[in-house]
Amino acid sequence: MVYSRVESHVRLKQAVRRHRVLSREGLLERLFERLFRGLVYTQIWEDPEIDLEALALGPDCHVVAIASGGCNVLSYLTADPAEITAVDLSLAHVALNRLKLVAASRLPSWEAFYRFFGAADDEANIEAYDRLIAPHLDPQSRAYWQGRSLHQGGRRRISMFARNAYRHGVLGRFIGVGHVAARLYGVDLRQLLSARSIEEQRHFFETMLAPLFDKPAVRWATANRLSLYGLGIPPAQYEALAGDSDMRHVLRSRLERLACGFSLEDNYFAWQAFGRSYADDASGPLPP
Repeated sequence: MVYSRVESHVRLKQAVRRHRVLSREGLLERLFERLFRGLVYTQIWEDPEIDLEALALGPDCHVVAIASGGCNVLSYLTADPAEITAVDLSLAHVALNRLKLVAASRLPSWEAFYRFFGAADDEANIEAYDRLIAPHLDPQSRAYWQGRSLHQGGRRRISMFARNAYRHGVLGRFIGVGHVAARLYGVDLRQLLSARSIEEQRHFFETMLAPLFDKPAVRWATANRLSLYGLGIPPAQYEALAGDSDMRHVLRSRLERLACGFSLEDNYFAWQAFGRSYADDASGPLPP
């Protein structure tokens, strides 16, 4: 079931708004609500392998999950549960999940699927969409992908799969801003991906990444709720995430785990964060 755009916006308001319009918190909530009306995540950032291990899904299981970027929902399918229900406040996320599901059944090969959603950076994807996917999409999802967007320069939304889809969406653009900010301080985040061991990854974090959190601009940004909306952190979650700690220390700890908590041979999240794509030619780690 897909709600109309109007109904979806009403439900989003009900989920986000907790304070008066003219209060500081109320204004922040409404800004977050506006951001969440569009595409936020092109990739989900929770580990489906941990979920699969913990849930021990079987053929009699019915899974209810947040749709988000669709990675986890598709990963759960590898366990062959009886049913998966994906829900989301964002119509864009529902459309992305349905796009992936139709593509999985209609594209001719794994290579074609990887070109579309792994590399996500080829004009051939748009031809494949028009010829093989669009005719089998539900009307709401088809209308979303064929609609035009200012974020796409007036092009159809589906065109982002010809221009590295992982650089799009609220989080994709936020990561791009992070790369630019690091560059201004002389740090090329992509260099982490050249590390040949976890020790080299840790050295890069401690010498290049950790010092960034002491920069005045970064200290200001991490203390500002508004600047973190690009991570998809809603107003109500900010305090819960920070707890009694400075948000700067929380984010530093999270980045440390992302950068050097796991080998790059297994950590596709690091490839997306530091390289803004998966490894070339599917040579690196991928979601299950």
